Amino acid sequence: MTWIKENYFLTIFVACSIAFIMFIIISNSFSTNESLHINIEQGDSLWELANEYGVKEDKKVWINKVIAMNNLQDGHIKAGEMLKIPVEEKSYHFNHETEIAGDPK
Repeated sequence: MTWIKENYFLTIFVACSIAFIMFIIISNSFSTNESLHINIEQGDSLWELANEYGVKEDKKVWINKVIAMNNLQDGHIKAGEMLKIPVEEKSYHFNHETEIAGDPK
């Protein structure tokens, strides 16, 4: 205990460093940017997959991401291939606005 009192600056520095590292770890765990692997079936096209999996994103942007993720040279896919596709990024940031009872949303 006397060591802590004598070296209070070092103790505060270590405590702040630990708090900062914990903040970084927690921040990264609440934001995901994942991908999904799907098996291409006969008749599948990138445009159909964009309609099925690229929900909120522009179809051309989604297709370009898939082409880049899978190193597709010509943009053609074949039945039986495993394709890596982007999954919608989920972010768990909380809305800290004050809401007063009776206010319309």
